[in-house]
Amino acid sequence: MAYTALYRAYRPQKFSEVVGQQHIIKTLQNAIRLNKVAHAYLFCGPRGTGKTSLAKILAKALNCERGPATEPCDECEICLGIQKGTIPDVIEIDAASNNGADDIRSLRDSVKYLPSVGKYKVYIIDEVHMLSNAAFNALLKTLEEPPKHVIFVLATTEPYKLPNTILSRCQRFDFQSLSIEDISKRLKVVCEQERISIDEEALYQIASSAEGAMRDALSLLDQAVSFSVSDTITLSDVLSVSGNVSSKTLNELLNACLDQDGAKALMFIDRILKEGKEVPRVINDLMLFLRDTLLYKNNAKTEDKLLFHQEDFQKFAKTIYTGVIYFWLDVLNESLNNMRFSNQKRAFLELAILKMADAKLQRDESVEDRLSQLERRLGEIKEKENTAKEPTVPSVKEIEPVKETIVPQTSVSQSAEEIDVRQIQEILNTARKDKKAKLSEYWNRMAEDYASVFIVQILVAGELVAVNEDSFIVVLQDVGFCNRLMSYESFVKIREILRNYQLNFKDYICIPKAVWNKIKADYRLKYRPDQPMVELSPISTGVLKRKVPSQNESPKESTLEEQVQEYFNEKVEMVEE
Repeated sequence: MAYTALYRAYRPQKFSEVVGQQHIIKTLQNAIRLNKVAHAYLFCGPRGTGKTSLAKILAKALNCERGPATEPCDECEICLGIQKGTIPDVIEIDAASNNGADDIRSLRDSVKYLPSVGKYKVYIIDEVHMLSNAAFNALLKTLEEPPKHVIFVLATTEPYKLPNTILSRCQRFDFQSLSIEDISKRLKVVCEQERISIDEEALYQIASSAEGAMRDALSLLDQAVSFSVSDTITLSDVLSVSGNVSSKTLNELLNACLDQDGAKALMFIDRILKEGKEVPRVINDLMLFLRDTLLYKNNAKTEDKLLFHQEDFQKFAKTIYTGVIYFWLDVLNESLNNMRFSNQKRAFLELAILKMADAKLQRDESVEDRLSQLERRLGEIKEKENTAKEPTVPSVKEIEPVKETIVPQTSVSQSAEEIDVRQIQEILNTARKDKKAKLSEYWNRMAEDYASVFIVQILVAGELVAVNEDSFIVVLQDVGFCNRLMSYESFVKIREILRNYQLNFKDYICIPKAVWNKIKADYRLKYRPDQPMVELSPISTGVLKRKVPSQNESPKESTLEEQVQEYFNEKVEMVEE
């Protein structure tokens, strides 16, 4: 007897045997039980997820000698006949090869005849999106009002190609890609019944390589069984037939890039390609590996990935900076797009690897990443300090010592002139809620539109506390950030950005949160409805007044080294290649 492929031998024959798609199975079973079966169904979703199989099970459930039943008996002549394809009442049509109007007209002519054996005639049209426009038009009327004994089941992987006139006449069911866990469970059952010995890692690799398709997983298992010469199927056997690269090799390759050893990285690429791996598949595996690294670094361990438990992977994930990962993903994605229009795919891959191993490019990304981490950490520390020092209920005794000098958190010249509290007082006394609401609407939008402009990110990270006709106050965590934004260069840039949103503010003031807490307590204590113009007590803000350059001077953009010194009050050395 001829050998039957695993995906055919283990095709589900009952609703209970279908892997996943429980939302669809439950709906169809309820429709059968309540006698509310529709005249046309549209099954759409990725390949190998059970669309055609579920259509045949529906046909068996409706025509079963003991039914219509929510589960076909799979024992009567009709169920067995549908399973073997010998019952003429279940007609399966491949729209890819029968896509003309004449094919649909002959179908339309046969619809009027009563079923010969069962209760319903079920037409299963696979890959229905391949029908021509004329064929769709010929199908419309019959699909809308078929005889009572006819049910249409349309299956497609590309539902967006169907005309709206077809979509509106069907009940649509969207099939989901199967999870790695569901595929693994089904493969274990198949291996037990077929007495196949397979390693856990190999089984997981098959489920992962199937990309959500049960049919692909069974086909890959079939290939691995034929390929393996030992009693047990190993991970190397599965990698050989699937074309994937092992996680260990990917880890070694990316570690070579991280160590800026381009020659060693190219050696790994040469070894991978000599094993017969395709260049696009190698890039795809690299991107998935980096995706998993990001998931691990962000503690998104929703799936029990075997990769997450490997010591080498954990060490790599803890070593690499997030900014470098995003940079590498951009490089790989760009190479994948470019090689579509070239025959030199290997050259694009090697150039991408050399770019990933470039020390200067890596350093730029890691410095930005570390700078961001330091800023967040500094903000958390200052927030904890302010929370610990801030009184729960301010009293007069606590507000009186506001004349004390607040020590700036960055080095500020003693002779430099600070922002006077009367400037803040003027904005608070003339503040308007409508102006604040209008400016607040653009706050998040500015963060998205100017994601790469550092001073904008500092500004929108602050709290907008008061806005009057032409000025506003922003509260920041650190006095160093305040001085940065109060500089003339930042002032000119931010005013220009605000004008892009038709916001014509003449000035703004940035103050540290510790200072704002004292000003707020003082203002609340003195405010009276009959005396709305509050006079604040003198206080040292620690923020320097904006110095407007003379005509002979021109604003100069500070270097990254100067910015780090300014933000964190420490000297740094920038290593040049």
